[in-house]
This record gives sequence, C-alpha cells and structure tokens, in this order.
Amino acid sequence: GHIMFSNDPYVQELYRLLLGDNVHWQDREAWIFSQGVYTRYPFQGALYGLPPDVLKECLIGAIEARFGRLTQGSTMTAGSAPDRDCCADGTGVAASPVAACASSDSPNHVVNFEQFIQRTWGAGVAKYFALPYNRKLWTVPLTEMETSWLGGRVPLPDLEAMIDGALRPIGKPMGPNARFGYPLHGGFQALMNGFLPLLQGELRLNAEVTRVSPLQQTVTLADGHRYRYDTLISTLPLPQLIAAIGEEAPVEIRDAALQLRHVSIRCVNIGVGRRVTDKHWIYYPEETVFHRVFVQGNASPYCSPPKAMGLTCEISYSPLKPLPADGDELIRRCIDDCIKVGLLRDDDPILTTNQVDLPVAYVVYDHSRAENVQRIRAWLAQYDIILAGRYSEWEYYNSDHAFLAGKRAALNARAHVATHVAAKTA
Repeated sequence: GHIMFSNDPYVQELYRLLLGDNVHWQDREAWIFSQGVYTRYPFQGALYGLPPDVLKECLIGAIEARFGRLTQGSTMTAGSAPDRDCCADGTGVAASPVAACASSDSPNHVVNFEQFIQRTWGAGVAKYFALPYNRKLWTVPLTEMETSWLGGRVPLPDLEAMIDGALRPIGKPMGPNARFGYPLHGGFQALMNGFLPLLQGELRLNAEVTRVSPLQQTVTLADGHRYRYDTLISTLPLPQLIAAIGEEAPVEIRDAALQLRHVSIRCVNIGVGRRVTDKHWIYYPEETVFHRVFVQGNASPYCSPPKAMGLTCEISYSPLKPLPADGDELIRRCIDDCIKVGLLRDDDPILTTNQVDLPVAYVVYDHSRAENVQRIRAWLAQYDIILAGRYSEWEYYNSDHAFLAGKRAALNARAHVATHVAAKTA
C-alpha cells in the first residue's frame, strides 16, 4: 500500500497543496510475524520477544559479521578481516563461492544483495528473516541482485542499538517512514485528485497508448487518436514503451529492454466484519502465500466502515515463481493463511473480497539493469523522449521520489521547449 513520507521540502509542500487538511499523520506500526510471535520492524533492530535460541543466534551472527567468528582461541580483533560463517553451519568463507569472490577485494566489498544481508546483519538475521523474506518478495536468487537501490530504505541500527532491541521492547519506530501520512478521505487517489484543479489543457484518462513513433514524433491511442509532440514525457513501463516504439528502435535497444526484469504483485483484498488489529502492515517471512499484509483499514480513520476492516494480502510472482493459485482459490488461501497466523479467526465474517493485479510492481536490480537502462535512456533522449517515474525510469521509487521525478521531467520538458523556440526564431 502507498503511504506519504518524505524529508524533501518540495514534496512536503506538495502534500499541503494537494490535500490541505485532508490528511492523517501517525506513527508507523510495522511488525513481523515469525517464530509464532510479533516483533517490531525492522527485524534486526527489535529482536525482543523471539525464542531465546533464535535471539542468541541473531546476536552472535551480528557480532561475527562485524568482528569475525567467535571461536575458542580466535585472535580476531575489531577491524580485522572477518572469517565469516555465512551459512551458520560451521562452513567458513572458503566454502562459499559468493563470499570467496568478494573476499578477493576487501572485507567490506559486497557484490550482491545476498552478501549484503550476510555481511551487514550476520547469519542469524539472514536465516530467520532477511533471506527468506527477500527471496519471497523478489522471487529471484538474491545473488543476482546488486545493492545500489538500498540507500535510505533499510534501517541499519548499530550493534549497541541491536543489543538494546534484543533486551527490551522498542517503542519508537525506526527508519525513514517511522511517521507517515495518508489522506483522511478518498484513499491515496485523493492525493492524485488534488492535481485536477491545477491542470491546464486537455486531460484524457484510461487512454491506452499503443504506438509511439520517435521518427514522426507521434503517439497513437487504442481508439485511433493520434497526437503530435515536440517533447514527450513517458510514464509507461520502460519495456512497454520500447515495445510501443517497435522496429523504429534499434535491435540493441529492443534487446536491452527485453533484459529488464520485474516482479508482479497480486493484491487480495479482504473486508472483515471486525477490527482485527491496530497494526499498519505486517511482514511474513515464513510459509504464507503472502509476503506482507497491508492493513488498509488503519491507514486513516475513514478507510473502513465502523466495526469493519480492510486487509490487503500482497503476493509477489514472476516467471521464476508463478502464483500458487488464482481466482477464488487464491482468496481462500489468503484467508486460510490469515487464520493460520492468527490475524483472522475461523468465525470472522468475511464481508467482501476482490483481487487487483499489478503486472509491473517492483523493478529487479540485477547486475545488468543499470547498463541496459542507461543505453535505452540515451537513445530516447535523442528523440526528445523524457522518462519520468518508477516504471519509466526503471527505478525503485517511493511515492515521494515519483513526485520529484515529475518535477525533474517538467523542468526538462520546459528546457526542451525553450530550445525548440530559440531554434525556430534564430
């Protein structure tokens, strides 16, 4: 589910402009359900409540990730190159091809996301949360992902804070979205609707783009309407834009687009006839069909009717991990798993259900993404096509990043127009 949070002054002012008083701010209640208990998010910063053996394994793993293996007679000191037991099974880095690859450079060199998890949080956190959850979400081997997208998204408590979070309950949320907003009325769409009085010119909704011609500088819609442009701002998913351009794009550009990978999300929405939890969202690293439940009913006091609540079960899928079921069977699986983890009761009245499919939901940051995106962007720029937003730029953008991407695109388009006008009057 979308929420509002940002440290950027422009975005904060935009929130005020678009929503006015129609906004509800609150402290985040994000939790993880594992080992039969709830712990606060982030997992590594709030271990209190886990079974003692799990808690111990997580702390030892974190210490070893920083200072080396805790073995009798070890001479490892802080700052030395760590000999990590990355699998928590007594096997050191020599038996790990991934770790061995990185150790040829420096102790802190990380070549993929799985390595980042092991070396940042240690074997215990990796085993009980970070690896199973991220494999479930991303659907691809984590060794095939790089880490440039992580900046600012993953809370990184220091070792002292991690130990403190293991000894006592942590009351204060951590991370960039520890306090977030949501429209009081109208759902997240209210934020988008705030633009309507500010727009100038023609606005067409539900207008599917079927063809883009950079050579003729035209856009064709499914209903046959064709528009000429001087500068085009595209928010289409990048592979979809290149597909719409077709053979006007060189073979190497089409090949680069075909190599871009993504994760799809199926949202199963469940309306329940009682208030089931005060949490906002819950992560599930273990054996549930969904990886996360967003409690839509708690985003705003007006998101659900009185004495009822809406839940959204999020299920990631891809060619490597197809949906385990579909239709009514998938809904039933979600309800059953909600009962299994204690979020719902057997006798809870289910008032309504539906599904929403997001064919392109998360960009996969594999090791060839950056090169392929840059190649495509450079070619499109020659034809005055500007990319804007999460899917068009093929980036992991939060909603505030998307607003800033729109601002950049507008300024870029204005500069293009000024250049064209100057060229015509020269």
